[in-house]
Amino acid sequence: MSTESSHPSTRWVRAPRIPAATRTDGLTITFENGCWEVIRQGQVEALTTPAITSYLNRAIEEVDGNHPPAPWSFSGGIWRANVWEVRPDGSGTWGVYRIIDGKEERASRQPFPSADRARRWAELRFDRGDAGLRGPRPRAGSRASFKLPDVRVTETERDHALALLVRLGFSYSDFVRAALVWAEDNALDGGGWSIEEDADGVRAFVPVTEPDEAT
Repeated sequence: MSTESSHPSTRWVRAPRIPAATRTDGLTITFENGCWEVIRQGQVEALTTPAITSYLNRAIEEVDGNHPPAPWSFSGGIWRANVWEVRPDGSGTWGVYRIIDGKEERASRQPFPSADRARRWAELRFDRGDAGLRGPRPRAGSRASFKLPDVRVTETERDHALALLVRLGFSYSDFVRAALVWAEDNALDGGGWSIEEDADGVRAFVPVTEPDEAT
C-alpha cells in the first residue's frame, strides 16, 4: 500500500470570473499590472507566462514546475508520487498512471484538462496505493458507525433509483460514496462540471467548457 498521506490536497482553486487561482498550500496566482504574478510566502514573483488573461492554466503549470507541491516531484514532463504518475497524453490533456511491480497501468481512462486536476484525482486514491481502484475504500480498521440523512422520495423515484442501481451494479451505500467522490473530483474548483438550478428550483450537474487559450 502507498505510504503517502491518505488524501493530500495540492489542487488549485480557480476563481470563477477573474484570472486568478490559489493552491491549497497557500500560493496565489493573479493577473496584475499587465502580467502574471505568483504570491509565495508573502513575496510577489513575476511569471514568464504570456500576458494573456486566458492563459491561467499555463501560469499554473509554470508555478507548479517551479514550486512542485508535496508529495509530488516533477521531472521530464512527468509528475510522480510513490506509485503514481501524471503525464501528458499528447492531445493537450493529462493521464493518470500507476507503476506497480515495474509494470505500468493506466489508472483512469478519463483525460484531464490540466496536470493539477489529474494529480487531484490520484490524491483522492492515495489510500488505495497498489490495491484495486474499485470497490469499497480501505477504512483503516474504523467501523462505519454513523448514518447520512435519509432521502424522502416518491414511489416512482424510488423504483427508478433502485432500477438504476441494479444497472450500475452498485449497492445504495457504495453508490453514495462513489457519487460523493465523483462530485469532489468534477464539480469543485474547475473540475469540468457546474451546479445549475432550473426555474423550478431543481439543481443538477451540467458540463462546462473552458474557453480555449489564445494561440
